[in-house]
Amino acid sequence: MPTYDWPLIQHRSGDSIESLVATLLRREYGDARQVNPSQGDGGIDILRSTMDGLEIWQVKGFTTAMTDSQFRQVKRSWERFVEEHVTPGACQVARYHLVTPWTPTEERIAEFNSLTEGVSFPCQWDSDAFIAGLADRYPETMRRFTHGEGVLEQFISQMAMLASSPVERGESLTMLGAIEARQEALDALRDVVSDSYRIEHGTRTAANSQGVPLPSDDDPAVYHRMTYLGGSRWRYESLVPRSPDAVELDPIRLNVEFLATPGTPEHEAIRAWFEWGIPFSDAHARTTTVGGPFSDEPIESTVSFIEGARSEAPPLYLRCITSDGESRFRMPLIGAARTIGTRTGWLRLVVDTPERALNFELRFRQGEEADAKARMGNVDGRNPEAVRDELETLLGISAGDVISVETGNGQSLMRAHGAVLPTALEAIHLPVARHLTQLQAHTASMLVMPSITETTDSQFHYLSFLASIYGGIARRWAWTEITLQVPDDDAGAERLRRVAVNAVSGGT
Repeated sequence: MPTYDWPLIQHRSGDSIESLVATLLRREYGDARQVNPSQGDGGIDILRSTMDGLEIWQVKGFTTAMTDSQFRQVKRSWERFVEEHVTPGACQVARYHLVTPWTPTEERIAEFNSLTEGVSFPCQWDSDAFIAGLADRYPETMRRFTHGEGVLEQFISQMAMLASSPVERGESLTMLGAIEARQEALDALRDVVSDSYRIEHGTRTAANSQGVPLPSDDDPAVYHRMTYLGGSRWRYESLVPRSPDAVELDPIRLNVEFLATPGTPEHEAIRAWFEWGIPFSDAHARTTTVGGPFSDEPIESTVSFIEGARSEAPPLYLRCITSDGESRFRMPLIGAARTIGTRTGWLRLVVDTPERALNFELRFRQGEEADAKARMGNVDGRNPEAVRDELETLLGISAGDVISVETGNGQSLMRAHGAVLPTALEAIHLPVARHLTQLQAHTASMLVMPSITETTDSQFHYLSFLASIYGGIARRWAWTEITLQVPDDDAGAERLRRVAVNAVSGGT
């Protein structure tokens, strides 16, 4: 006698028995993957990799005594599997399973054994007892499949009552232990929300009150929802796929309708993102999460897009060629950003010279020549001597030279004639680098370039003044009054007395 009334379940459920079995197998084996039928399953519904090869399941939703026509379906699936995967040696098979809710008769088992004989791997027919065992291990999946969302709501009510009941205290139960018991009930409740994703949750403290604690690059979650709690604290809920194909079977997407007023800076920032993929912050939008356990009604909020992890790009070089065709220099460029327009596919590259003295932004549209823009970079914190050398090289460019950005094999991405560099490079950046390099020889401290944009005129003139002194230019001051503090020790006091007497008498 079957453990479940499979024909009734098949009739009552809005989904197929094949889908139920596939879901239970994916819950049982975290590394199991469901084959997409639209791509042609080749006689395979579920597979997983093992040390001995692939373990394969072919699922048939036959709930009553199998007819000859149904067995011919099993035979065709087996022959397709052998033809596409076994005969050509496309994969090493460890075990093959045929799964049906109906328990086969001895005659059908004999037919199955005859069908599958001759292969080098074991084949077996799993039926009612096998599926029932999976259903017992994952009752919430079985109840949801059998009774729909109604049973899930009932389960939620039961677990919520436990979680919200008063916390007991006693000699054997601490307050923290009681809270943990309630939390375990809530965790169990979260675990039944989705067969495709686990919901991990908790709180995090950001490094500052403004920043969102972003996940690490190796975080297994594919979706994060964070709620600000105040005081740099955030509550997070993260969706971790239960199986490798969870994202394909239950995809998650975020529909965004931007609400920015045309002509505003916010609207222009969104347009730049559509065209060039340039990140932006805090744009007003109406968002809707579709798919996964976080599916919800549209909400109005602010949306920000940040630059993701940079992919490896081919090396680029800045080349300068004189009017006579001679190469003045070939300088490597360092990638700073690489973005692609979300609607246009247009490419934007931002690169720096090695010491960041110059910054280039290159924009590529399909079928058009590249646009290039050069501007002063940020040399803050760089080695003054290296910055000086780079600036002297760049400032050697003359009006008749040809500037190009090229790939490692010499292919030119853009060319410019008569390029004119920003005047501040020669008027401010280079003198600061030279002055600090000169002063470096007279101090043990490691001097670095300042932020040029934050340097005031008085600071620049004072630096020039110090450099001139160490360069050998004498400076004279007329004193009308001087105060000296006499050291406590006798030897120090005597040395100071001699210096003072010598100064008063006009000595050096």
